[in-house]
Amino acid sequence: MKDSADTLRRFVFEKQEIRGSIVRLQDTWQHLLTADEYPPQVQAMLGEALAATALLGRNLKFEGRLTLQIQGGEHLRLMVLQCDHQLRMRGLARFGDAVPEAFTELVDGGALCITVESGREAERYQSIVPLSEIDLAESLALYYRQSVQLPTVFMLAADGEQATGMMLQAMPERKPGSGYWKRMVEGLQGLDVARMSQVQDEVLLTALFPDEDIRLFEPESVEFHCECSDERIENMLKMLGTAELTDLISDQDPVEIRCEFCNKLYSLPAERIFALIAEIGGAAKSLH
Repeated sequence: MKDSADTLRRFVFEKQEIRGSIVRLQDTWQHLLTADEYPPQVQAMLGEALAATALLGRNLKFEGRLTLQIQGGEHLRLMVLQCDHQLRMRGLARFGDAVPEAFTELVDGGALCITVESGREAERYQSIVPLSEIDLAESLALYYRQSVQLPTVFMLAADGEQATGMMLQAMPERKPGSGYWKRMVEGLQGLDVARMSQVQDEVLLTALFPDEDIRLFEPESVEFHCECSDERIENMLKMLGTAELTDLISDQDPVEIRCEFCNKLYSLPAERIFALIAEIGGAAKSLH
């Protein structure tokens, strides 16, 4: 998808109660790839999950964050993607030594968890669905059927250069019975999403839906953004406790912590670690 490096564009069918979005990610995707040497099958799934998370995150109607997480499997041990209401994203994956090729084997024993958090009111909504479908796109469609009860289609693709995706969804006010949605979904089956990703938005929508009047909105910017900071790293270290911090100092000086999301290295000299230990002691005394 060639329009620009990192964009998301919404669209609506003028004569059908159907809406959608197209996302195209290059720079954001490259940031994720710097965090680890991912096997090809893990890399492809991480890219698809990144595109899907952007599409899901665009539906946030408040200041908050959406997290897509796959957890619990032997091969794909953890995959986390996050997107906030400003379309700022980050993500990572953790995997075992032997990584199978097939999606169903890769995620065997895992579950898909989607969490929506509201920053203002601290509200939290979480839904978990099994990874029982043939790919991530079908698993997300199952999530929408079970949790949101809206017919939804995902088309996802990723390679070493870009992660792309399209989401189509029937609006809540849609009245079933015309058969249009079913015919549309059947017409999309078997299409090469990777090849579609090389076509500009307007051309793609016209090619897929030549008889429809579609309104395409202006592109919105998507960017990589990691929330790590000196303060967050120090707060994490204080959670370890005085004994473990003391052991850290005996093993290394300075203490080096690398952010798993953005690969940034934080280096804390011994005097700063001792100051954190003193802060822990002071906080403990204030509780008595």
